[in-house]
Amino acid sequence: MVKLSALVCVQNQDTQLAECLRKLSFCDEVVVVADRCTDRSQEIARREGCIVIDGIFPLESQRKAAGAARCTGDWILEIDPDERVDAALAWEIRAVIQMQPRGDWYDVPVDNYVGDHRVRRGWTGPLSVRCAARLHRRGVKAWEPSRLESDAALAGTHGGSLKGAIRRVLGRDAGGLIDRLNRLSGLAAEDLADRGQPGHALQAMIAGVGAFAKAYLLGGGWREGRLGVIAATASALFPMLSQARAQALIEARAEAEAAETSGVSRLRDAVGFR
Repeated sequence: MVKLSALVCVQNQDTQLAECLRKLSFCDEVVVVADRCTDRSQEIARREGCIVIDGIFPLESQRKAAGAARCTGDWILEIDPDERVDAALAWEIRAVIQMQPRGDWYDVPVDNYVGDHRVRRGWTGPLSVRCAARLHRRGVKAWEPSRLESDAALAGTHGGSLKGAIRRVLGRDAGGLIDRLNRLSGLAAEDLADRGQPGHALQAMIAGVGAFAKAYLLGGGWREGRLGVIAATASALFPMLSQARAQALIEARAEAEAAETSGVSRLRDAVGFR
C-alpha cells in the first residue's frame, strides 16, 4: 500500500480545524504544524490523532518545509484549516496514487464558498486560489520564502489535474472575505517591507483597477451578484492595502531603528564611554 500523509498548517484556527481534520481520515497520517497558536489548535489536533509540530515559523514556506520533513508518507496532500475534502475527492486521491500515477505531482481544483454559496467567478490574485499543486510525492516540492501561500519549485513530472475539488470555506458571510483581505494584505505587506520594495501608490492603484476589471468583468464576477461585487472589490483592494501597509511598516521600522540608535548614543554619553 502507498502511504499518504496530510499536511495542515494552522495559526489560531481552532474553530475550523476539527472539521478539517475529520475529513482527512482517509490519510495514513496527518501532520499539523501549529505556528504560535494560543487557542485549542494543538489540543484538537492531538485529540484527532495527528502528529503535532509546535514552533515559531514566521514564513508559510517554513511551516510547510517543517511539516513536510516530518511526513513519512510516499505522497503528501496539503490542506488548509478552512478547507474540506469530500468522500469523492478522497477516493480519487487514493486511486491516483495507488494505481501507477502518471506523474510526481498533481494540481487540485479549489471550490470557494461563502457560507453555503459557491462563488465560482470573480476571483483574482492570492485571495482565493482556484487550483494549486497540492498532491505530490514526498521530496519533490520546495517552497519559496514567503508569508503568503508561496510559489514552489516542483521536480519530476506533472501528472495533470484531479477532477474533484477541495471545498474552501472563506467565511460564514461576506464579512469573512473582508477578514481574509485584512489578514492576507498584512502578510503581503510584511513580505514587501522585508524586501524594502513597497512600490508606489499609483502603481498599486493601477494594479487594483486592473484586478477589479479582471475579476468582475473578464472573470465573470458580475454573474455572482452581490458576492461577486464583494470578491472583485476585495481583489482590487488587495494590492493597494498591501502597498500602503508595507510603506507604513517600513517607516515604523526606520523610526524604531533611529530611536534605538539615539538611545544607545545617549547611554554611551551618560556613562562617559568614547
